[in-house]
Amino acid sequence: MVKGLFEFLTLCVLVFTGRPTHASPLELNPPRVVVRYGDSVSVNCRTSATDHGGMGWEATFGGTGLEQDVNIVTWTVDNLTDWTIEPKCYINLIDGEQPVKVLPVILYKTPDSVSISVLRHSGPMVEGTEYQLQCDIQNIAPLRNLVVKWYKGNEPLDNVTYSNVSKTPVDVSPTLMIIPSRDDDGAQYRCRAELDLGPEGPQPPLVMTSEPLDFTVFYPPTFSRPEAETLDIRVGEEMTLNCTAAGRPTPLYIWQSSHVQDALFTPPSKLPGTYTCTASNLIGKISKTFTVNPKPKGSSRTFYAIIGSVLALALALIVIAYFVYKQRADPNSTI
Repeated sequence: MVKGLFEFLTLCVLVFTGRPTHASPLELNPPRVVVRYGDSVSVNCRTSATDHGGMGWEATFGGTGLEQDVNIVTWTVDNLTDWTIEPKCYINLIDGEQPVKVLPVILYKTPDSVSISVLRHSGPMVEGTEYQLQCDIQNIAPLRNLVVKWYKGNEPLDNVTYSNVSKTPVDVSPTLMIIPSRDDDGAQYRCRAELDLGPEGPQPPLVMTSEPLDFTVFYPPTFSRPEAETLDIRVGEEMTLNCTAAGRPTPLYIWQSSHVQDALFTPPSKLPGTYTCTASNLIGKISKTFTVNPKPKGSSRTFYAIIGSVLALALALIVIAYFVYKQRADPNSTI
């Protein structure tokens, strides 16, 4: 039964293929190639068949024609520029078969340029607003081996890959959406085009990086101490109220009703009260209140009177302590 099943399967192979199956007598070395556009390439095709009617290479460039009495033929091209080339090594066997082996060829080209820009925007950015970055990569192949990487400084942000099987050079412009914050002010963004061509390709993978895009981010003022402040001031003394705020562009300051454009303000010592500071720039504004309370200034006579009273009390305590000590040391003594 097993023999009959084997004969049936063999018959099926012969019916559908017209010939029995067997291992290919051809071997390519190397089995696949990765070539830079315009470079040379050379591949050997060897046969294990001892008796054949000739072998050769068929290709748009570098074909050899049929060669007799050889067991190896070489495909060579000095300047490979055909993006779609598919070299085929073939052999004519005595039984009339012609096995063929196709050489996989990856022809690559690094990009002419890689640049980064902000779409539909120029000048400083505004905190909390969405922007679209674009990476323009010119004239690169093959696209399916391209990986585009986005960076903020040295921090990786995103990777973009392609499934397009086109072998010829193309232009691509991947994008990245961002919403900058004040922490992005002064940051540098860049994109990198990386051709990963596998183990047969250049190692490490070929890389071209854009020039950095410097970020300027505008944001509204914020106080380092946003809460209202209450302070005491003696008549005749000076006090400086600090209304410093962080913002970009640099904030301007207005105190109460006077147009004092400064973060520090010294109010008149004889005019305690409430002072309001407003810090503003192109993006927004914020206010803070200072309440200054009067505090009576003590006289020098009062000061010396207090000091004298303290000294007199201390002396009296010392005298009392002395007589108590003497009394306990000699009970029969008299004062």
